[in-house]
Amino acid sequence: MMPTKIKRDISFSKFLIAFSLTLCVFLIGVIVGNYMISYKLNKFSDYEQDLKVNLMASEIEDRLLQELGCNATGQEQLTQSLYDLSAKLGYLENQLGWDNPQVWRMKKYYSLLELRHWIYLNQVNEKCGLNYTTILYFYSNKGDCPKCESQEFVLNHLKKKNNNTFIYSFDINMDNAAINTIKQIYAINTTPTLVINKNTFSGFMSLKEVEKTM
Repeated sequence: MMPTKIKRDISFSKFLIAFSLTLCVFLIGVIVGNYMISYKLNKFSDYEQDLKVNLMASEIEDRLLQELGCNATGQEQLTQSLYDLSAKLGYLENQLGWDNPQVWRMKKYYSLLELRHWIYLNQVNEKCGLNYTTILYFYSNKGDCPKCESQEFVLNHLKKKNNNTFIYSFDINMDNAAINTIKQIYAINTTPTLVINKNTFSGFMSLKEVEKTM
């Protein structure tokens, strides 16, 4: 009987040791995981604050350009600032999630900046006799737009080729009065959709197709 009891004691000891080690590994994982989450949240909080400052700077820059009217020479610089902000918003969206409330608040504000700059450029074209090409690009990040990634590739290539082309991107799922008005005026109900110089084109467009409309 004694050997059997000893074996049971040894088996129980092994089980206890294995359980203790597993528990320690689990607790270490939880602690490290919580630390990483806390670190990322703090990092994104700083990132968000920087983004807000950049958004405000773009807004002021936009107002200054409107004051200067036809004498303004900073359209390209402001547009590059808007593109940079778009890339940062995209990064934040990828990290925090498409439906994150903080991301949506900044996207809405950024979209209003884009719309105001688009309106301003259209006025400059009419009043100053200029020929800037403006493109409104409506996309979706919900996973329901298989052609959106290809369309973005085309538009990025177009932007590199043409300095006088200004592209503004909008999430079609955004519930915003100004964006909703634009969607209604230009009959936008699918993605991808491009509004090129105030003309609506639904569905994916190749680079050649886009250039033909310009």
